[in-house]
Amino acid sequence: MPLNIQHVTPSHVIRNLLPQPYGTFTVRYPVENDELISRIKIDNNSKQQLPIDRYVILSIRVDETVYKYFIEHHLLPYSEQNNQEDKRQLLELYNRQRNTSKKGKFTPLKQELIVPRENGDCTFDKKYLQDIDFDRIQNIGQNNGGISKAFWQCDKQNDIKVFIKRFKKNNWYFTHELSLLKDLSQFSIITLYGQYSDNKYSYLVFEDGGESLESICPLKNRSKTGKMRYIASVGVQVAQAMMYLEQKNIVHRDLTAGNVLINSYGFIRVADFGHALKKEAGKNSLERSQTITGANRFQYRFLPPECLPDSTPRDPSNTSSKSTPMDVYARFSSKSDVWSFGILLIQLMLKDPRTPYPEIKVDDISRYVKKERNIHPQPRGCALDMYLVLKQCWAYETIARISFTEIRENMLKLEKIFR
Repeated sequence: MPLNIQHVTPSHVIRNLLPQPYGTFTVRYPVENDELISRIKIDNNSKQQLPIDRYVILSIRVDETVYKYFIEHHLLPYSEQNNQEDKRQLLELYNRQRNTSKKGKFTPLKQELIVPRENGDCTFDKKYLQDIDFDRIQNIGQNNGGISKAFWQCDKQNDIKVFIKRFKKNNWYFTHELSLLKDLSQFSIITLYGQYSDNKYSYLVFEDGGESLESICPLKNRSKTGKMRYIASVGVQVAQAMMYLEQKNIVHRDLTAGNVLINSYGFIRVADFGHALKKEAGKNSLERSQTITGANRFQYRFLPPECLPDSTPRDPSNTSSKSTPMDVYARFSSKSDVWSFGILLIQLMLKDPRTPYPEIKVDDISRYVKKERNIHPQPRGCALDMYLVLKQCWAYETIARISFTEIRENMLKLEKIFR
């Protein structure tokens, strides 16, 4: 039987392969999304990728207790001019690789999955979710109505840990996050498994990416060199995620250690896209209003000068203050995310990661950063090589700031320096 080479997106493949038994596979044509990922080389020794029209992608459901992840993707050479016999030989090529692998980490192919047509709404069947308890975790987010960890019950394999965000019906943030995340597929970005609703709430089901980076701060039981190497590793992974988002024209706008997850293997997932925006065609900037309260509230300690007001508006709930909330038209871009990235790595070096610029009151942040053009001081224990890279994230003018591609290359170099 010839292979079924399908036209489906990577995110749709992942959602459909996950509940399948180990060894289930899908062969698909590459899409633009794969081109974006191929630009992010995993290491400096990566081989040149084949042109997009000369390979297909073999995606296999594997045992995460062996592989540390759920699905493996393999590039197999292919051309539309090949005959049917060549199509059948694609899997033989994979099997030859498996038989000659010294590591033994090739899952035998057992059954081909014909992925159903995408419907766009990512519906998830709640009956497969177990152990949901929204009262267990009290620290809910600013824009959702509760969070819970749970298990996705699967046949003939391990249950999958998931994370669920609950929103009140007709909540804008539910629709917003769903529309942004349903098509994203990059290892260092949180994976959306689907959505479902009941009479009162709407829910988003995500992979369980682990704990927040903020929760493991300050880093303990490491030498200065070990701490810097760990931070550089985090920096590489976050930069890869942000390179992908930049190619997708998405600005995160809330990149902090509290919104980045890390699992037991040290793998990073950028999460919480409630503030994220996608650049609209024909517009050069993402200029949006923000206030100190309400839906457009941001954390000033993480923002670059172009996103800060001339002076920080005070909280109107404070009756001793005569000032009122004000709109600030902030110019967001991937370079504003670069500034936040630098502050994120600083958080990993602070005793209280929630408070960058620990000596500066929040009401003085705008004056300190925007008017006086100061940057975050070098924390105790921060190596000079690391701090010099971070300073490039905080150039006052956006055009002078380092790019995420350059950040990633610098972090790879620092990983080697701190060995």
